[in-house]
Amino acid sequence: MGSKALLKTNFSVEAKYDAYFTGQRVEVTSDGSAVVCECGDSVGVVSLESGKVTGRISCEEDQVTCLALAPDDSYLVVALKSTSIQQHKWPSMELVRSFRSYHRGPVTAMAWDTTSTLVVSGGADSSARVWDLVNKYCTHSLKGASGVFGAVTFHPELRKVPQVFGAVANNIHVWMLESGSSSMSATLAGHHSAVTALQVTHDTSQLVSCGLDRVVILWDLTTFNSLKVVPVLESLSGIVLQPQGSLFPGAQEGSDHVYALVVGDKGVPSVWEVDSGREVWRAPQPLMSLPDKDGVTLVNQMVYCKALESVVMTTYDHSILFAKTSSMKIWKQLAGYNDQILDAVFVGEGESHLVVATNSIQLRIYHCESFSCCLIQGHEALVLALARHPTLPSIFASSSHDNSVRMWHLREDGGADCIAYAKGHTLSVGSVAISQGFMVTGSKDMCIKKWILGKKILQSSKGREASAVPLTSSHTEKAHEKDINSMCVSVNGKLIATGSQDKTAKVWDSSSLALLGVLRGHRRGVWCVQFSPVDEVLATASADATIKIWTVTDFSNAITLEGHSVSVLRLCWVSEGQQLLSTASDGLLKLWTVKTRQCVQTFDEHQDKTWAMAVSEDEKRVVTGGEDAALVMWRDVTQEEKDKAAEEAARFAAEEQTLLNLIQNKEWTKALAIAVRLGQPSRALKIMKTLLDEIPGELPVVMSKLRLDQVAALLEFATSWNTKTKDSREAQSIINVVLKTYLPEELEGLDGWQKTLEGLLPYTERHQRRVAALHQSAGILSYMSSCLTLGTDTSIVKLPPVMDEAELLTMIPVQKPTKENMDSEESDDDDNDDDNDNEEEESDEEVRITLQNSIMKTDEGSESDNDEENAVEEMDTHPAMKDEDDDVDEGIEEGSDGNGGSEDSDQERTSEAPLASRDDLEANYVFEKIQASSGSEDEEVVSGEEKEEDQKGKKRKGFSVDQLQLERKKKNKKMKNSMENGKEANVHMKKNKSKMRKDSFNHKEQQRSKGGKKGKGVSVARAGRGKKRKRIT
Repeated sequence: MGSKALLKTNFSVEAKYDAYFTGQRVEVTSDGSAVVCECGDSVGVVSLESGKVTGRISCEEDQVTCLALAPDDSYLVVALKSTSIQQHKWPSMELVRSFRSYHRGPVTAMAWDTTSTLVVSGGADSSARVWDLVNKYCTHSLKGASGVFGAVTFHPELRKVPQVFGAVANNIHVWMLESGSSSMSATLAGHHSAVTALQVTHDTSQLVSCGLDRVVILWDLTTFNSLKVVPVLESLSGIVLQPQGSLFPGAQEGSDHVYALVVGDKGVPSVWEVDSGREVWRAPQPLMSLPDKDGVTLVNQMVYCKALESVVMTTYDHSILFAKTSSMKIWKQLAGYNDQILDAVFVGEGESHLVVATNSIQLRIYHCESFSCCLIQGHEALVLALARHPTLPSIFASSSHDNSVRMWHLREDGGADCIAYAKGHTLSVGSVAISQGFMVTGSKDMCIKKWILGKKILQSSKGREASAVPLTSSHTEKAHEKDINSMCVSVNGKLIATGSQDKTAKVWDSSSLALLGVLRGHRRGVWCVQFSPVDEVLATASADATIKIWTVTDFSNAITLEGHSVSVLRLCWVSEGQQLLSTASDGLLKLWTVKTRQCVQTFDEHQDKTWAMAVSEDEKRVVTGGEDAALVMWRDVTQEEKDKAAEEAARFAAEEQTLLNLIQNKEWTKALAIAVRLGQPSRALKIMKTLLDEIPGELPVVMSKLRLDQVAALLEFATSWNTKTKDSREAQSIINVVLKTYLPEELEGLDGWQKTLEGLLPYTERHQRRVAALHQSAGILSYMSSCLTLGTDTSIVKLPPVMDEAELLTMIPVQKPTKENMDSEESDDDDNDDDNDNEEEESDEEVRITLQNSIMKTDEGSESDNDEENAVEEMDTHPAMKDEDDDVDEGIEEGSDGNGGSEDSDQERTSEAPLASRDDLEANYVFEKIQASSGSEDEEVVSGEEKEEDQKGKKRKGFSVDQLQLERKKKNKKMKNSMENGKEANVHMKKNKSKMRKDSFNHKEQQRSKGGKKGKGVSVARAGRGKKRKRIT
């Protein structure tokens, strides 16, 4: 081999042949293109050309009891077990209406009139009804019968002779459909058993009936008397009169005789001249094999199809036969129900046919193209296993429950002839394998046998006529302790492998059947064994849900494949021995790569145990079958998917380059459409960002040029973008344009619109709350901005620059504590913290009150001296100023001068900028914090009226600096003096505050000493650890 085979990755279902006919009756379309079949709780429609199911009408678990197709193929009526009738339009199979039949039991027979207007239904309640399906009402209720209706029909010339015929038990009743009357006009009695079929002759003067009493009776429709009783000596379920313009075998051309074709329980077609009672023709052999049970009706129905010039027959085994009227040769056969499929194998030149062993005594040979089926009779019991000759594709073998093995040769017409048989096993033969010159079989009797294939077999395979030749067993060995389930022969024909229910597999020498090795390791029975086509290894499948690969040189277990959860039933090597296909009792088909020991793919199409699997020589087709009666044809699509992926990659690369070029050229509409088609949300997001940043008004124009499917895809992208705050602008812009552009009806037609809404709503509500909060914050900024305005001329008064928290902390002077204070601090007990906290709260309150009184006195003194009100700070200082005072107090406690460095520092800062109130500093600080958090939000400008209202509010609260400035007299002349007085007041306030802090500290020390607390001279740094004192960190 030149190169390794391409490893398979996927299989697709090419065709699935499921059960489509499980009832007794079918209807053929007028053009002969399709067959409508009863199938449990559904109606199956099968193409006659391909043999595939082209349609199915589901009846929602209500069993179909009867159906009828209109002569002009306009409507199909289906009667259900629930006594309702459904009317379907043909060929669309659309349900037009469903109505009650008013029968007290199931409808057992239905028929149309020649005008495709009226339908008569007969039920198990001994009543019949006539329905006008055009005007939708029941025209007549026919009563008087007693029994179950077996057949009903209209008179061909209903307008001239309004008669309805119904077969009930062994009588035939005639009703006249006159206006206002539905009385029974006659009863034809002559049969002694159930009447099964009724046919009116072409001249409409006579009626032919047949039944299970083995006679055919000719009736006169004028006198309703019996004209002739013809004993055919076979139970009949159907009859076909010779059609006009064609001849049955044995019929005379131009004769006025009534010729009828019947097929009895012997399966042999025959033509009778009914008016004379003569049999004019009889087929030399049966059309089909006879059932293995007595009392089974062989043919259930016979219908003539003018378009095909054939008689359509349904059989006991749910097969549909098509035979030409001129010769009665079967030219088409459909298998409506396969029952359990036990084995399958490809045969014929080019593997044109598929042989299937079902739970029956017949072999079914399907043509792989048309799926026409041919039933082969030969075994006397169920067929269990199949095998094909390795070099002669037309030769195959079958083993059966009848303890025998037969070899077959496939004919060109799709049939098969038995060319050899082997008998010798004492129990059923469950496995068979063929090699060059010999055949081996394994049986339930635990023995294996080798059979020699002579030259006569080869001559038969070349098409020479030869009778079946008995085969001779050359070797027999008892191989296992339990049933033998599988056998196979190596590619070179030197080794034979067997698998048994005794949990072992064995390897034998093919020439002498000598045992070479025993393979032990499975915990349950072995269902299948297969030699590799290229390596010296053997694969076994077991009921313990594992697949083991053994070397045939030392018989050791090399690989164990685990992945199935139930029994593994069949194995096949593919890809030149590099991969394995396996089926299991849960219906799964798995593809394995032996080297990696991994399951590549799992396929699920069967509903039950999958016993059969066949792989074609080119490995492009795989067929599986199981207990669900379904045959699935798989096709290898690995190469197709590889080529498709390569084409997709090339197309993607080309479109990617096109997308980049469009973005470069700013052709946003085309770029966005390509990004959506390629499924690239990140690229689409970048395009949206660029579009909104550069030309925001262009978005509606761009989206208006997109198709609805592209809009739906873009909405899916927007749903993902909307989950992130940073991308919510683009998502909300798309939603805004979509809701404004499209009508609700158009949006409901989009794919996944409901799911898109569910994904957009929660995050959109979250974004709305966030934006509302930012808008509210923007209003606070405008309000604070108006409060910071210091009159019309602000060039003289300048606020200190806003500093962040880190800069504020660096500006606060902190004096390092001494070692003595640190030691004293560490010596404090932790249990003093609660008392200290309470004392600190009281001290802080005292300091605050004293500070307030001091500041008020200072302000009053300044007013009396300067005749104006100075801008003084609020009673509670800014947190930054508070920390500064704390540092001053710490310096005092540590023995430094209270009016030392800290006071100089205060004076230096005061000289740099005028003193501002706490409101000014806090507003500036809050402004910067909100501005940093809100980002790029624009500050709203507060109108003059809103400013005045804010200033009035400030005035009422006593916090407005503008109000104090407006009330001052002679503001412009004395501004300089006012600022100097403010500085002096600030210095005076600082001194008073420092003094009050010191007094408060001394007071706390006295209280501690009274309470017997330890430690003197505890630093303010230690006291400052209270819960109520907070710093900016």
